[in-house]
Amino acid sequence: MISCELRDEYLRIVTEFPQFDRAGRRRAAEYMATSEAIYQGEVSDFLYVPKMYTRTDTQRFQEIATTTCTILKKVIRQYLNNPSYRRLFDFSEQLEELILADPGYDSAIPIIRIDIFYDEVSGDFKFCEFNTDGSSAMNEDREVTNALALTPSFEAFAQHHNLQAFELFDSWVDTFCDIYASSTNAKQSPNIVIVDFLDISTPIELERFAGHFKARGLNIEVCDIRNLSFDGTVLHSPTGMTIDAIYRRAVTADIMKYADQVTDFLNAYLAQAATLIGSLRTQIPHTKLSFEVLHHPETFAILTKAEQDFVAAHVPYTIRLDSQQGDFGDILANKDRWIIKPLDSYGSKGVWAGKELDQKSWENLIRAASENHDHIAQHYVEQFTAANIESGFTLPANEKPIEIDGLPQIRQYRDLTGLFVYDGQFRGLLARAGLQDRICAAAAGKTLGTFQVT
Repeated sequence: MISCELRDEYLRIVTEFPQFDRAGRRRAAEYMATSEAIYQGEVSDFLYVPKMYTRTDTQRFQEIATTTCTILKKVIRQYLNNPSYRRLFDFSEQLEELILADPGYDSAIPIIRIDIFYDEVSGDFKFCEFNTDGSSAMNEDREVTNALALTPSFEAFAQHHNLQAFELFDSWVDTFCDIYASSTNAKQSPNIVIVDFLDISTPIELERFAGHFKARGLNIEVCDIRNLSFDGTVLHSPTGMTIDAIYRRAVTADIMKYADQVTDFLNAYLAQAATLIGSLRTQIPHTKLSFEVLHHPETFAILTKAEQDFVAAHVPYTIRLDSQQGDFGDILANKDRWIIKPLDSYGSKGVWAGKELDQKSWENLIRAASENHDHIAQHYVEQFTAANIESGFTLPANEKPIEIDGLPQIRQYRDLTGLFVYDGQFRGLLARAGLQDRICAAAAGKTLGTFQVT
């Protein structure tokens, strides 16, 4: 069977239970309300039918990961070696200096979540974005998957199929430790910190990762990146611990925004006082401008014919939003063909699809964004859709779920599939879906559990 057939079978099972398995939906909602799947005080909402991927799908995901990472590594290498190529990215002098600094190991992209629009029938796809800096939501996938595994619908389906959840925590600890062991001045038992801007991040997920490092006997702390201290030789945590290795969850955009508050972190990185995984080099694929650069002739010149065809087939046409460039008139006049995104943001902030807005609002948005020179415009990709059903409950954090009046409806949801890739190896997924033209929490997007069916 293929994944869409498995989904249809699962959905049929749900509909055969009273009120679309009301008891199971309640049980899953109760689990989620007290779970760790919380971001900025809100519980991640979810759909009741999980994504189920066959071995053919996971092999396809590894193929995508391998080719994508091979191409992006070539782009990073070209940036490091060719000053003229660097101008295509238009990074600041400070960021360029940080990118050019040697991290002390060879892994160009230790961690990345490759977000794609994946057609479960054909196996075809288009890229949405590359998330290197601060790749997250592993805990979100884990919790939703755990919640659905508690339900009668899951139990009935599992009587005929072998389902396995994807493991995203110990596999990252393995990858992190392997990269660190290959680095300059690696120690047998390093002191490790996980750093982020804790007031705007997901500390509960960071603590989950820290627990998996501790289970290996490693000394690790979670701390705010602003609270590190560097004496010119040694980097210390707020508790005074000497730091040997850093798992960076702080995105580069925030690091540069608050550069004056993280000078000790930056100076320690430049001095190679601690091994930073991942390095600032990952910003090269992370920026939305990388999609434009991938189509550039200078990039095609360093790719094989097969890699060129891969980019042409799967990377949506992308340009920097500028009133002086040739596509500007088409962007204004044909809003349904376009979506705009900030060069460097996250959480879908500043992302707008032309389909969401009326013509006047779109034109005002485009003219304003083009003046700031900080957005890209991209051909809008029609997403793969699949039938699913909501939980039927609201999810106040750490409180009893509240049932929504009426029976949940079966609807067609647009899908977004995130591939977690650790040092080139596909490890698992983040599946999200929505009814709007953008798939994100801000547009009422939902998370789906993910399983491999063997």
